[in-house]
Amino acid sequence: MEKKFTLGIIGAGNMASAILGGVLRGGLVRADKIIVSDKDDEKRAVIAQNGVAVTPDNREVAQSAEYLMFAVKPQIAPAVFEEIAPVIASRTVISIMAGVPVAKLRAALGERNYVRVMPNTPALVGEGMSAIAFAEGGRSQFVLDIFASIGKVAELSEDKFDAVTSLSGSGPAYVYMFIDALMKGGMEGGLDAETAKLLAVQTVRGAAKMVSLSTRPVSELVDAVCSKGGTTIQAVESFKEDGLEETVIKGMEKCRKRSEELANA
Repeated sequence: MEKKFTLGIIGAGNMASAILGGVLRGGLVRADKIIVSDKDDEKRAVIAQNGVAVTPDNREVAQSAEYLMFAVKPQIAPAVFEEIAPVIASRTVISIMAGVPVAKLRAALGERNYVRVMPNTPALVGEGMSAIAFAEGGRSQFVLDIFASIGKVAELSEDKFDAVTSLSGSGPAYVYMFIDALMKGGMEGGLDAETAKLLAVQTVRGAAKMVSLSTRPVSELVDAVCSKGGTTIQAVESFKEDGLEETVIKGMEKCRKRSEELANA
């Protein structure tokens, strides 16, 4: 079948919707050159509001799109591979599935240009962080532009993806927990919930921007807020005594090991 669509996406969940929104807002692909498949009628109806083609048939997407993106849960990937393998015509295959290495894609779908991507959920608000690994010789500016439309991108080798999973992939959850703790601490001091949320969110946003713009080590930024015998140093020393840094690193290590297990399953 002639490849009449530029981009085909299998799966219409939140991340697929975020990517689709970025692509359309950025004018990377016209809506009538995109097709999305999903078995869920409601998800297809939501996606169709963007003016793209929708279908419940994964095979239709695989045989009619130049660039094919997998945005399904890793658990159902083997069934989808088996379904589309006989008809897939796409030369470039993009996967945002966690724990599914390029080797598994190649074993299921044959020799193609494979791209593995690890985005994260802030892509839903245009502030995502996506790590991209291109198979040898398969670098594509179009793919880079897709993920730049929903945030920042970093090109890495695939062997770094377990570390990426433990940092940017899962990292939003860690930040949410810290924000929640800040809010609760503020409320313990007498602030109402709305005010505590405002203060916590803007503090994290501002501090993150300071780190991104500064050439100084993060430890120096910490020291710059502290003054001897002052207030901040009391909290910072308490965090150090309780092993905050070690706790975070230990949790990330467990996350990374689980990512390795899934990739090797």
